[in-house]
Amino acid sequence: MRLLFLFTFIFSILYDANYANAALPSYSADVSVDVTAENAAAARDIAMSRANRQAITAIAANFTTREGLSVLNKLNDDQLLNFIKETTVLEEKTSSVRYMAKLRITANDQILRQYLQEKNVPLVVASSADVLIIPIFRENADAPALLWEENNQWRMAWEQNPPTIGAVRFYAPEQKDVPFLNNANQALSLNPYLFNQLSTFNNEGDVYVAEAYFTDIDTLTISIITPQTGKRQIFSVAGPRSSELFKQAAQETGLRISDQLKGRSVVTSSEPENITVLYKYDKLSSWLKNEEKISAITSVQNIEVNAIGNGKVQFKINFIGDISTLMNALQNQNLLLTQNQNYYTLIDM
Repeated sequence: MRLLFLFTFIFSILYDANYANAALPSYSADVSVDVTAENAAAARDIAMSRANRQAITAIAANFTTREGLSVLNKLNDDQLLNFIKETTVLEEKTSSVRYMAKLRITANDQILRQYLQEKNVPLVVASSADVLIIPIFRENADAPALLWEENNQWRMAWEQNPPTIGAVRFYAPEQKDVPFLNNANQALSLNPYLFNQLSTFNNEGDVYVAEAYFTDIDTLTISIITPQTGKRQIFSVAGPRSSELFKQAAQETGLRISDQLKGRSVVTSSEPENITVLYKYDKLSSWLKNEEKISAITSVQNIEVNAIGNGKVQFKINFIGDISTLMNALQNQNLLLTQNQNYYTLIDM
């Protein structure tokens, strides 16, 4: 009996530790900074402020839209510190007037999400995705369209600096990987068969055409085309003609497409709901892994375990939004949630 009690006690401690880790998923971002100022101390202060802002923007992109990012961008450096949980220096170099570093910044995402909710900014349930971009460039609106040509600066920007927005990764294909795509005009024809081939290449993922052209000496205009509908979203980025301008335009393109994808799973700010769920497991490790997956979902506030044993877990999920959004988010994690009278069952897909 004493042996059983000791085992149960130890198991309880280990389980509580695992549960604490699972219930509080952390979001972090790796940021590189390089700042020159009047002295090394001033350079470091400026660099840390920039790094915090970049990291919070990158992390918040996991669970909010451009609207939410614009709210955060209005905060000053001291206010942003409230969302920083931990900063780890991965690499660091200094001189008398310069500070260079690679930092890993972890956010207190619960406080960050709570702040956005208080500002009535919608949250999103972000699932990971790879988005294929076909980058077409024209020197001006009437110039020939370029795709694989060497002077396509727009394609170079996507190859050298592909943006990642939250869990959404963007990339441009190499010509050798899509031999059926011959030129820019073929892409602009929006042929359904062609884009089915491109989607298949992208593991049935999303494909967009991003056409860039100069409308002024220092204004780059981007037209994002959704092949399935032909819908266009047009915006402009101003600045000196340089690789930095193209990089900035690619980042903004990624943000706008990411918002479209997130629009499929928007969670409006609301009072938390809760459901009782039953999950059967073969190994305890299976439950612990799934518990981490559930806890990491944006709309999930927390998990309360009511009972565990004999290969079964009964628990409550406290979440915001509607049940269909939660079900879709779980499905993205290969978990199927189904209703069974007054409770739900969760199974591995």
